[in-house]
Amino acid sequence: MEYALTIMALMAIVGALALLWRAGEDGTLSALVEQAASHGFEGTGILDIILY
Repeated sequence: MEYALTIMALMAIVGALALLWRAGEDGTLSALVEQAASHGFEGTGILDIILY
């Protein structure tokens, strides 16, 4: 039983890493980072400085 739980946990980790790899490879990850960046507000002065 312990081996089954360990293998399932390792498979979940490998699956999550594979999904992150795929997201980084096709540009999804970088698009999410660009959307989350504070400098995506077109430099609106004080708001941009505060969010930085």
